[in-house]
Amino acid sequence: MKKIIIIGSGIGGSGIGALIANYNKAEVTLFEKNNILGGRCGSYIKKDDQGRKWLFDVGCHTMATCDKGPLGTILEKIGKKDSVKWSYTRNPEPSQNFMGMEIREKKKTKTKRISKRIRLIDEIVKMSDEEIEKWNYFSLQEFFNEKLGSSHVIQTLIHSLQAGICFGNLPTEISAGEYLKSIKINALIMNHGSPVGGGYPMGGCGVIPETYCQCITENDGNIIMGKDGNVRKIIIKDNEVKGVEAGPDKKFYEADIIISNSDIKTTVLNLVGEKFFSKEYVKYIKDLKWGLQVCTLKLGIDKVITDQKHITYVPPINQEDGMEQALAWIAEGMSEIDLSEIEVPETSTLLIIPVSNHDPSLAPKGCQNIHTTTPTSFGKIMNWDKKSDEKWRKCCLNSLISLWPDLEDHIIISDFFSTNILSARFGKEGVGIGISQSKDQAFEKRPSQISPIKGLFYCSADAGGWGIGTELAAESALELWEYFQSKQWK
Repeated sequence: MKKIIIIGSGIGGSGIGALIANYNKAEVTLFEKNNILGGRCGSYIKKDDQGRKWLFDVGCHTMATCDKGPLGTILEKIGKKDSVKWSYTRNPEPSQNFMGMEIREKKKTKTKRISKRIRLIDEIVKMSDEEIEKWNYFSLQEFFNEKLGSSHVIQTLIHSLQAGICFGNLPTEISAGEYLKSIKINALIMNHGSPVGGGYPMGGCGVIPETYCQCITENDGNIIMGKDGNVRKIIIKDNEVKGVEAGPDKKFYEADIIISNSDIKTTVLNLVGEKFFSKEYVKYIKDLKWGLQVCTLKLGIDKVITDQKHITYVPPINQEDGMEQALAWIAEGMSEIDLSEIEVPETSTLLIIPVSNHDPSLAPKGCQNIHTTTPTSFGKIMNWDKKSDEKWRKCCLNSLISLWPDLEDHIIISDFFSTNILSARFGKEGVGIGISQSKDQAFEKRPSQISPIKGLFYCSADAGGWGIGTELAAESALELWEYFQSKQWK
C-alpha cells in the first residue's frame, strides 16, 4: 500500500486526499500547519462580548456552481453528496451597486445599457466550445473591445469587476477563454446569468474541506494539525521523494508520493529547494505571476441591514463631469493602477456576502453576519506595513458605511485579515486565489501538476484546473485524481 503525504488542507489538498482515501488503496496522511482546516476556504468561530457565537470564514467566498460543479463532484465521488447543503443566490439574485446605481440580475430595466449587458451574457452562453477556446490566450479586455467597443463603458466595467471577483485580476490580464468558459458553464448549470452569483454552503465555507477531511479519517487516514502539522522540508534523494520533516522536532515521515497543496513557489523554492531542480525550471517558477492581493473584513451587526445575498459594490467617486465621465475615467485608468505609487484609498470596490442571509445560523437571532473583501494590489506584490493594514481595514469599513450610513453604530464584533496575515498563515503572498489566470498562464500554459521530481505533485489553485476560486482548486484535485487512476495506480 502506497504511503501518500499531502501538505495543506485547502480545497485542493483535502479534495485529492478524500478521493485517494475513498479509493482505499493508499495510506493517506495530511499535514496542516494551522489550527483550522481548509486554508482560505476555512471557517472559525468567534464570540462577542455577550458570549454569542459567530461563524466567520477566512476569506469572502461565493461558489459559482455549488453542488452542481467540481466541489459537489468530489462530494459525490466520496459518497458525501448529501453531507453539505447549499443556499443558492436567488430571491434575491446577485446585485451590483455602481456609484449609487443599483443593478439586479433579473430586475427588469428600461435602460439600453443593461439590456445590452444581458444580451452579451446570452451571446456568451450560445458560443460553442470551439469559439470560446479561440479566446483562451487573449485578454478579457480584447474580448470586450470586440464585442462592446468603446461606447459601452458601463457594461465593460460591470463585466470587468465581476471578472476581477472571479479571477482576482484586471481585464487586461485575465484570459478571456477562462472567463467565457466559466460564465457559460455557470449560467447553464445554475440557470441564471450571473458568472459569480452561485451560492454558499450551509454551515460556512469550512464545511466543504472539513467534509473532505472527514472522508480521509473515516478511511483510516491521518490528519496532523498545528505545530506538528507544519511541514518544514520535503526530502529528496536521487530525484525521488522520500518523505517530509515536520513539526518542531523535524520528525521524519516516509512517503512514496507527496502532494503539495502549499503554493507552488513555496513548495519548489523552500520546501524542496532550488538545487533539486534545473535552472530553467526554477526560473519558470520564479517568473510565475500571482493574481491580486486581497484583504477581508467580517462584521457582526445587531440588526438586519440588507436582504441581499451577493453584492458587488463600487462606492461613489467625486467627479464634476458626471457619471459617464467618471466611468470613462475608471475604464481608461484601470490597467495603469499601481498601488505602490499611491496611498491606501479611503474607499474601494467590494465583494459583499451577507452570509447569514444564506444561513441564519451563522449569526445570533435578529443579527447579521457580513463578509467583504477588496484587492490591495494590482499586478504587483506589495508588503504593506502595520499602519497600512489598519488603513485597509478602515477602507473596507468606509466603503460599507458609504453603502449603509448607519452601519458603524450597529457593529458588535469584527475580524480583519490583512494581506500580511493571509500571507503569513496561508501563503501565496496574500493573494486572493493563487497563480494568475492570465492569458499567458491559462489552460495549457498553467503550471503542470506533475513536477520534475518523481513522486512529487502539486494540487491547488496554482497548478492544473480551470474555473473560479475554490472551484479552480477542486478541478485541480479532480484532474490529479484522474491522472492517478490512469497512470499512478497501474
